Amino acid sequence: MSPAVTRDFTATTFVVRGQHTLLLWHNKVGAWLPPGGHIHPGELPEEAACREVLEETGLAVELLGREEEWGKVRVLRQPVCILLEDIGPGHQHIDLIYFGLASSGEPRLNPRESSALRWCSDADLEDPQIAPDIRILGRRAIAAFAPLPQT
Repeated sequence: MSPAVTRDFTATTFVVRGQHTLLLWHNKVGAWLPPGGHIHPGELPEEAACREVLEETGLAVELLGREEEWGKVRVLRQPVCILLEDIGPGHQHIDLIYFGLASSGEPRLNPRESSALRWCSDADLEDPQIAPDIRILGRRAIAAFAPLPQT
């Protein structure tokens, strides 16, 4: 029988500006990743998604989707997908993935988290240093905010 697996809930946001998405060189993981992190106790996933972007990049972000009220029930923004990520032996993250538009300013590094940042176009996402899931979701994020063709 295998040992129990521990799991944490996290929220990650693919931030889009123009036809580019923002990736950070994550110091601990040693990989290009979008901003994200653990959801704090009592925090809503979409709040965590926005907080992590602000903490890691200094950017405010508007998430894709909208909130609704159905009578007395609040409907939260839905993540675009949920990933199950193996972090280490016996530990996984349940990662709620959001897409968001950078609302203002220029990103800055949080040196505790990352050592470099880059705005990636669809073509830039071909970089072999970028993991397949990041490539796929980065492209989907760019496409989600692409201007509609003129008819």
